[in-house]
Amino acid sequence: MASYLIMTPPGAPADDERARFIADGFSWVSFFFPALWLMAKRAWLLGISVAVLQILLILVSTLPGGFTAALILQLALSLVVSLEGPLFIARKLAAEDWTLRTILPARNIETAEEIYFSNATATAHHRSATPLQSIEWSKTGRTEKAAGLGLFESYGER
Repeated sequence: MASYLIMTPPGAPADDERARFIADGFSWVSFFFPALWLMAKRAWLLGISVAVLQILLILVSTLPGGFTAALILQLALSLVVSLEGPLFIARKLAAEDWTLRTILPARNIETAEEIYFSNATATAHHRSATPLQSIEWSKTGRTEKAAGLGLFESYGER
């Protein structure tokens, strides 16, 4: 079962149709094509940085004795992007003032949408309910308070 981060645009209500469902889990597409996956998710700076690193690793692999090192570094880069990619996207959206509404465990995205929108409709009638605000990022991109998401948890320690 995967966990889905549900984020809504700035100023939007909880039951907005533009809510983004971000699957927090391993992605095969991002493992095999990390730079293209990041660019498809509109994380341009990260995508370009990963593409440059991949090109440099290809150049290193042509050097004598560099193939093994380049292969290991390429696998490590792909693993980091495929495991941490959803958190990169969530942080990018949070920097654009999107609101993290909740985190739902669900079998697939259709089930997550059904659970979320049925709960969002029910709580829309009860204005006393407040949205989950477990991730807050400052404008500098540093975490102020963060949920335990991803491989590398950032709770403010060094």
